[in-house]
Amino acid sequence: MNWGFAIIEGPVWFGDALYVSEVSSQSQPPYSRILKITATDTVSVVYPDAGTNGLATDGSRLIGGNHKIGGISAINLAAMTEMTLVSTYNGARFDSPNDLTIRRDGTIYFSDPSYQAPSTSPQGSERLYRLPPGASTAVVLDASRARPNGVTLSLDETKLYVTDTTGLYQYPVNSDGTVGTATRVASNSISAGDGMAIDCQGNVYVASNSSLIVVSPAGTVIGSIDLSSKVQSVSNAAFGGADHKTLYVVGLGNISSGGGTGAGLFKAQMPLPGMPY
Repeated sequence: MNWGFAIIEGPVWFGDALYVSEVSSQSQPPYSRILKITATDTVSVVYPDAGTNGLATDGSRLIGGNHKIGGISAINLAAMTEMTLVSTYNGARFDSPNDLTIRRDGTIYFSDPSYQAPSTSPQGSERLYRLPPGASTAVVLDASRARPNGVTLSLDETKLYVTDTTGLYQYPVNSDGTVGTATRVASNSISAGDGMAIDCQGNVYVASNSSLIVVSPAGTVIGSIDLSSKVQSVSNAAFGGADHKTLYVVGLGNISSGGGTGAGLFKAQMPLPGMPY
């Protein structure tokens, strides 16, 4: 069956391989599956009906923003089992959880835009959430972001970075996992953002339009990777490889292959390692 795959999302290095969500464009919410990509670029389907978009790991499982169930799910690939961690807020499923990051204490921060939501938005509002460790109820962190998207933590977990259709924002993170007021970062260079990666110096790699823009911990743009000749837009990035020095970048619409609408995955060796999520 042709599911019309158009998007690769949620790259995360887990164990000895990269895992991504491959998302269809044929339904709302869309069908998706999880692919495993080895260091030698061998690709296999490891979870055929995942429903995931963004992926992270808690060290033993893949944790995914799941637009099929409208929640956050944990997938144990060894046992091929799935557990729902949270799937409702105020009695309704989430719209389409998109991206997430996990604090060392188990707190999950996730975005819930309406990109892959059912035709009628269950929540009626797009929000940023926090799921405390062991909790089954999520807490709203911010309901003012314009389609919140990418989510990641700084190395010391004192800052939460979030992208939306207007740019990159930084929230101070309190010791109890709550956050303070957001401030915009690199406003002159990042007009919209998607997924993010972070290297071991704390630099944030922000998918923005057709580039990956690198922002220092101080909020200064220190470089960029232009993929406009390869993709229509860059959607996410992650570090991986045995030494964590391989930067993987995913994009929508592989222009270089003849103007098709397929998704592209690229990799490059970097001079310093990055965090494997």
